[in-house]
Amino acid sequence: MSNSQTFVNPKRGYAFFDVDNTLIRINSMLSFQDFWYDLYPDLNAESSYRADLHTHLHSHACWETVNKLYYRHFAGRSVTALSQAGERWFRHCRSASEFYCQPVLDELRQHQRAGYQVVFVSGSFPAVLSPIARELGVTQILATQLEQQEGVVTGYLTAPPMVGAGKRDAIRSLLASQGIAEVSYAYGDDVSDIPMLSVVGNPVVVAGGRLSPAQTKKLGWRLIADV
Repeated sequence: MSNSQTFVNPKRGYAFFDVDNTLIRINSMLSFQDFWYDLYPDLNAESSYRADLHTHLHSHACWETVNKLYYRHFAGRSVTALSQAGERWFRHCRSASEFYCQPVLDELRQHQRAGYQVVFVSGSFPAVLSPIARELGVTQILATQLEQQEGVVTGYLTAPPMVGAGKRDAIRSLLASQGIAEVSYAYGDDVSDIPMLSVVGNPVVVAGGRLSPAQTKKLGWRLIADV
């Protein structure tokens, strides 16, 4: 069960939240792509995308590889169209029940009340993360950045994907000048989140992902289980 927590912030600290299957109950990337093909049907493009998923998305998937391949299928899409679709996707998903993982959302709100700077850290992309952040009053997002040329996405990234070591390095960079790693928190659900969780003083695992309760216990980290 989730432990009731009271967050005391003795000096300015951060609370980093993975988003997919941690703060929200779905994978925003996969959900958005389904939504996109409903908006803009393209049987050839969708077939190619689903073939990649079939090959690379499995229980032992390397999320860095999946992340890069996923965005290859964005090549040629208008940045404006992606932004507009992201807003429509959010409204569509938000209308469904249980969009957020309530215990995790409750902790995010507690961090905000205690004065922590809440930051999203996600392999997803700004067009779908921004509406979530806006609703929750989150002003900082560390996300995978898509290369653009003349208002069109190329299918490539401008930096390593915000997955695994990418999350760790981004958080380290943010904390480096502050000296507040020991009072900061991070929330994640997947084995790929271990590097991120390892660089803060208060790592929290959300059950249901590939980071099992047994692994969490071995690492000595707190577990939110009732999601």
